[in-house]
Amino acid sequence: MTAASHTGDEIATVIRVLEAFRRYDPDMPIQYALSFLTIAQNEGLSMGDLAQRLGIAQSSASRNIAALSRWHSFGKAGHDLVEALEDPRERRRKIVSLTPRGHRLVAALRALVAGEPVVAEFEPDAAARPAARTAAALASTWRRVPAPADFLSSVIRDGDVRYARTSP
Repeated sequence: MTAASHTGDEIATVIRVLEAFRRYDPDMPIQYALSFLTIAQNEGLSMGDLAQRLGIAQSSASRNIAALSRWHSFGKAGHDLVEALEDPRERRRKIVSLTPRGHRLVAALRALVAGEPVVAEFEPDAAARPAARTAAALASTWRRVPAPADFLSSVIRDGDVRYARTSP
């Protein structure tokens, strides 16, 4: 095998891995994938150690971990691939490890790199995709929010002048 074909094989493998992340979530930024892979190689890493290994700010590492966790921010669904737990020896420190879903994704990626058949199990079903979980959470929230007509009728009925528009 020549050096050029060997390099082509390695690049093809990298492309297959990136495509696997794209199948998992078409909108996943590469920084999340790099964070995930670094955690997979070094499970039990602290957020500070992750930031140092990736050469990013600790706030960026924290955001990446939040996106890879079950819930991202503001109630938005995350990927549920990692979890950050308080270090029992130092409460300010968070230790990051893979969730069962994260372990399945790592197993699928290892199989992909080894050229073995990949079980489609690592690809979340429609209900498990972050966008689907977010949509379900929003739908649940919207059922509890009064319709605009209900809100306006309550303002008119209760005489709340804070929301009344004055004419020019």
